[in-house]
Order: sequence, then structure tokens, then C-alpha cells
Amino acid sequence: MAGYEFQPLKDPDFAVHLLEVHTGHDTFMISKALTRIYYVIEGSGVFTIDNQNYDVSPGLVVEVPPDVEYSYSGRMKILLVSHPRWFEGNERMTRKNPNVVSETGVERIIGDRLKRYLRSFRRRLSVVKRLRRAF
Repeated sequence: MAGYEFQPLKDPDFAVHLLEVHTGHDTFMISKALTRIYYVIEGSGVFTIDNQNYDVSPGLVVEVPPDVEYSYSGRMKILLVSHPRWFEGNERMTRKNPNVVSETGVERIIGDRLKRYLRSFRRRLSVVKRLRRAF
């Protein structure tokens, strides 16, 4: 997961982040004080909030209040608004997210990358073969 925090905001109690989610958040967490609002810009995924799964897609808004366990998985670009701003000690990680850190999740990621590499390799190999035939 990669992200960008927009700064500075005039209201120091808010934080806005743009997140590129590749697999999801690796743990479930509970925020002590923050309300988080996620807006799905592109892609799709699943938010698990208080043990309920919610499929998300572009245009949907997800609100996670304080004291509720949640996590998310999928491949998406999301805008995150937090109030108040994140602070050290706010979050408690409760367990691993099996959709992100399980062996099958890791195997899927490695398998996808290997398939992309092999497709690229085959394309390059076919170009080399055509060039050899031409000369």
C-alpha cells in the first residue's frame, strides 16, 4: 500500500490521504478516537467492519467510527479522511487480515507477478525469434 497525505490543511483536526491499495491492510485494527471516512475512487475490494463484509466499488463511501474493529482488502485507489488527525497510540492492532497475509494471499501475489513476467519474457522471445528469421 502506498499513499500521499495532503498538507497543510487549515483545520489541523482533519487529515486527508490518497491511498493506492494493492492487496489491503495486513491487520485488523480498532481506532480509539478517529472516525475514518473512505471514498473508493477506482478498483474494488471488501471492507470488513465489525465482522461484516461489505463489497466496495468506485463511488461508495465507507465510514468507520471509533471503537469498531475493521480492515480492508482488494485493489483500489481510495481517499481517506480522518477526524481527528491520527496520533501515536490511537490504534490497536487486533489480528492479521487473512485476505492479505495468508499463505494463499502471498501465493496469489507471487503467482500474478510470475505470470506477468512470463508473458513479458514470451513477448521478448518471440521478437528475438522474428529478428533472427529476418537476418
